[in-house]
Amino acid sequence: MTNTLRSPADLRSMFGANLRRLAKRYPSVSELCRQLGINRTQFNRYLSGESFPRPDVLDRMCRFFEVDARILLHPLEDIEPHPRHHPTNVLEQFLAAHKQPALPPGFLRMTEAHPQNSDENRPRLLFVRRVGQHVLVRGYEPRAALPGSPTPLRELQGIVCRSDAQVCILMSRRGGQDCRVVMVSEQPGTTTSRWTGHTTYLTDPQDAQPLTRPTCLRHLGDDLPAALDLCRSARRPEPSAMQDEHLG
Repeated sequence: MTNTLRSPADLRSMFGANLRRLAKRYPSVSELCRQLGINRTQFNRYLSGESFPRPDVLDRMCRFFEVDARILLHPLEDIEPHPRHHPTNVLEQFLAAHKQPALPPGFLRMTEAHPQNSDENRPRLLFVRRVGQHVLVRGYEPRAALPGSPTPLRELQGIVCRSDAQVCILMSRRGGQDCRVVMVSEQPGTTTSRWTGHTTYLTDPQDAQPLTRPTCLRHLGDDLPAALDLCRSARRPEPSAMQDEHLG
């Protein structure tokens, strides 16, 4: 029994080797780190077997690479891949953006206008990434919009598709809470990529606000300072958010 035990250094080396194999699937380690939300220096320490990720970071990495925590213990080839479910095939045939991307990857600023209460015009930060043939989006409702709700319950995820000139985003919080459809069209002649349209809620929001709201999206690309500034601004309302989006 003693001979089968492995030291922490052995396990870190195993994890680093598995992570290097997974990272090779992506052309840019820097872009991979951005998508994972992990500092490049820390990521290099994982690759070299110098350290383990925290449990929450490991969970994020496992979900991103679609593996499980056995990457800490076993070679990658010994871990059975997750089964490919039939719904994934359906999505690839009907919703995947094969001809042209529905939205460019990177950060997006999303603003919904409330027709009666400008205090609710808080921006959201979304992150768009392409996985296989799918364009996926992830973000969080602002804390001020859902006071007292823990971070996991504020998480938004969805899928993006294109219909001619329109872009459609279907996204929701966990359990189908506040499920919504965003329909926007790109605005020509702007210096930065912008889309305008509306968001329709398929389920009643908790605060019983109108089900359809004017919506603006603005592409921030990989501009991390702008994304962080947006996170800070989401804590306070923007009285003329939609006007600013149209005039900027």
